[in-house]
Amino acid sequence: MIERLLPAFKDKKVLIWGLGREGLSTYHTIRKLLPLQTIYICDQNNIDNHLENCIFIKQEEINFDDYDLIMKAPGIVCDYHPNISGQAPLFLKYFKQQIIGITGTKGKSTTSSLTYTILKAHNDNTFLVGNIGIPCFDILEQMNEDSIIVFELGCHQLEFTKDSPHIGIILNIYEEHLDHYHTFENYYKTKINCVAFQDENDIALINKDINYRPKSKTLLLGKDIYNIHEKLYLPNHDLTIEDTNLIGEHNYYNMAICAYIAKIFNVDDETIKWGIANFKPLAHRLEVFGTFDGVTYVDDAISTINEACIQAITSLHNVKTVLIGGLDRGIDYHKLEAFLSESEVENIILMYASGKRIYQEMQGKKGFERCYLVDNLEEACDLAIKLTKDGI
Repeated sequence: MIERLLPAFKDKKVLIWGLGREGLSTYHTIRKLLPLQTIYICDQNNIDNHLENCIFIKQEEINFDDYDLIMKAPGIVCDYHPNISGQAPLFLKYFKQQIIGITGTKGKSTTSSLTYTILKAHNDNTFLVGNIGIPCFDILEQMNEDSIIVFELGCHQLEFTKDSPHIGIILNIYEEHLDHYHTFENYYKTKINCVAFQDENDIALINKDINYRPKSKTLLLGKDIYNIHEKLYLPNHDLTIEDTNLIGEHNYYNMAICAYIAKIFNVDDETIKWGIANFKPLAHRLEVFGTFDGVTYVDDAISTINEACIQAITSLHNVKTVLIGGLDRGIDYHKLEAFLSESEVENIILMYASGKRIYQEMQGKKGFERCYLVDNLEEACDLAIKLTKDGI
């Protein structure tokens, strides 16, 4: 399957911009296809002069028009240029029909991983790649024309794509990454790319609150596919989940989506239930560390937006202390602040840039007397241990 990518690189002046995990994966892929072709590389932090037939340049030396193809690392911020691409755009172009692409501000990692777990139990020729931490080029030599690819698509991977997966899923779109995209509208457009280039032969599953309908067959998440507690409702089918390690109503919603995708591939209910029952929560997603001296510790560090943080607190019971804060991405936190003001959380420990802003905005509001501002995570944990006598 790797040979399908040959036209993308052959006789092209290619720049790999960013030599992290994906950049190195791209380098090795090109080398397998074209052992002698010169590759240009720009990386500010990790220049490896042992790579063969490479010319290293500095970022300030990049002229987009000098290259036929620029393979940009997802996290690098730049304006659009027709020569800019990446692994996700090329993989979507050449392998679209085999791809289940899943995006969303929150829930995409769990939904992608659970979908993979269920489909893998049904068909061993199934792969998980993308934003989950596995470069899609890494599976090229393992896959074949019958492979099923579950692709977790982050906004940075979708930013410059001109192709959408055969089955595209948009779980939700909330304010996020505004430090990169500046406006919600710009961020929204990148997410929509997951289905924007589909045609009538494709399938789109889109959150009912998103006002966008592609040319493909479209089902609405939360309307055509939804859950009521542990019961999952699919078009013309439903099933009840009795055994799962996942916490929270939102995860049953994700399970309903996974179940519908599985049904597209004719997976039986027992295999779906087996996959859900045996799936372990991903790291930093309502991950229970354990209970010590009557206090249960739960890591939900992935909750970086209002909706996810509120969802995490409401999914648990008897939450006495929360630790909030990190990089300030320019998100409006008033919704979270209003929730915290009215909540029964006894100790609201705030830290780092976003925590400091929330602390300042909470001043004078109901619940501010329950707020504490510290400098870092170590101080937050020490204070949480002192303040929390039982609960979570």
